[in-house]
Amino acid sequence: MTRAAIVILVVVLFLGGLLFLLRPETPSGTPRERTFDVSITDGEMKPAEISADRGDKVTLRIDSDEPMELHMHGYDAEQEVEPGQRAKLRFKADFTGRFEIGDHETEEELGVLQVRPR
Repeated sequence: MTRAAIVILVVVLFLGGLLFLLRPETPSGTPRERTFDVSITDGEMKPAEISADRGDKVTLRIDSDEPMELHMHGYDAEQEVEPGQRAKLRFKADFTGRFEIGDHETEEELGVLQVRPR
């Protein structure tokens, strides 16, 4: 191997290693499908807080011991829930912040959705 070829090889390897070490952050970018199993017993939601990133498509799979109309404040999303029947509430997390999840009829807060900026 000629001296010029060795120098070129070393330079290419050095630049490749430098590019690898100093590469720009890869954006966490693409929205995800987020599914949460939520149970409501005696007026308490478990888990009490769920979180997603802005742009995620969120599905809540809800079980409750009492009939209710679950309401996601800030998103105007509602879903009727009957005991013994799993209900689903789907929405896109378009807004960042902290949003109450409540019983629409009693206005009781059951839990919270935290939507983080991406």
